[in-house]
Amino acid sequence: MTIKQYISRLKADPKTTWIAFSWVCFMIFFTYTDLLVAIVSKDMTFASEFQSLHIRSVSLFVNIGLIIMLLFDYSAKNTNFHKSIVWSIMAGLLLSLSIYIHCGKVATNAHSSLYFPLCWDDFSILLFVILLALLFVIKTLVEFSAPILVSDER
Repeated sequence: MTIKQYISRLKADPKTTWIAFSWVCFMIFFTYTDLLVAIVSKDMTFASEFQSLHIRSVSLFVNIGLIIMLLFDYSAKNTNFHKSIVWSIMAGLLLSLSIYIHCGKVATNAHSSLYFPLCWDDFSILLFVILLALLFVIKTLVEFSAPILVSDER
């Protein structure tokens, strides 16, 4: 599926968009409650809380778990795996691992000698936003109904 086809399907099925958006929001709300508390707290900053949360291997497993949950959802609805879903899953696993490694480097200040954007303290937050967008895309791919074949016959 091309990007143009994907956007066309999102426009044609707004219910899928809202289901996927709601799913991602609820998953973030229930799995990363500490980050939401840091946003509204005066004592904590979001970036420092994000870094301290993601240097633990538990957050790596949580991020991978979110992706694997979507893989199970997809396999329950579809018998064949399209290459777009396989690449999306691989990208999600790579992003999860990259977030974990970058936060570990930031914690030990080993990232400061790297090239930009790897030397940027908040690069892992950008990767996390990309991961959330990817989770949205995968969830929409799970929720899309089977396309209706159109013929030229009248």
